Amino acid sequence: MGSDPGGRGDRNRERGRQMREVGIFTAIPMMLAVGPVLGYLIGHWAGGRWGNGTTWEAVGAILGLAASIRQVWLILKQHGGRR
Repeated sequence: MGSDPGGRGDRNRERGRQMREVGIFTAIPMMLAVGPVLGYLIGHWAGGRWGNGTTWEAVGAILGLAASIRQVWLILKQHGGRR
């Protein structure tokens, strides 16, 4: 009938969709971990340069966390729209 015996194309598409979801949901925890750590490190550098290191570290970590949460929200918003 068609050039797709056994519906392999449908199974491959479904498998590809599942793998994309696994990739997205694996990346989310990494983003949530890396953002605050990177912000802290930038704050640590700024504190060494301009003094009052603890304040800079806290501000950097909070900004890094906020940026991570925003990025996760954008990814989930985009991913949710595909269904």
